[in-house]
Amino acid sequence: MSTPRCYVDTSLIIARYKPSDNLYKDSNAFFKSNLDFVISPITLVELYCVLSRVRSELDVPMQAEPLIDTLITFIIRDCRLKLLSKNYYVKKDFGPQECRMGLEYYIATRFAERLGLRTLDMLHLSHAWILKKASGVGLFVTGNEEILEKAEAIRKSLGIKVYHPKQLV
Repeated sequence: MSTPRCYVDTSLIIARYKPSDNLYKDSNAFFKSNLDFVISPITLVELYCVLSRVRSELDVPMQAEPLIDTLITFIIRDCRLKLLSKNYYVKKDFGPQECRMGLEYYIATRFAERLGLRTLDMLHLSHAWILKKASGVGLFVTGNEEILEKAEAIRKSLGIKVYHPKQLV
């Protein structure tokens, strides 16, 4: 049986290195498990943005405060994260205008009203949906309460199973 592939929400990655985070212990236990951890380009963007604000609060085994590029490279290796990206485009009419957009944006617009999530959360789920179809990513793991509260609606709408890290350790 193959190892389950999990799309990892950025909050869990940050929590692993931030002792003051409520998810700190759960995140550390989760990343020690024998799962296949997957992220998307949106995760990288979010890591750059979040780390630029919280870098001083992190507990990382480095002498000096590292450059963000160095820190992200360390985190990707330490968490065994696999960066997957599949780019597909669709044409969509918005009134009299035609737009060519990435499939992740189309999925987010299509399910936004039904799921009522924040923009970045919808984009992460959209990437997870694409990676489910293209690369067999079957799980979305997060500590985000809004996403967890809507786990059943996400499963019904996108076919993605949402879990808290405690459920998989």
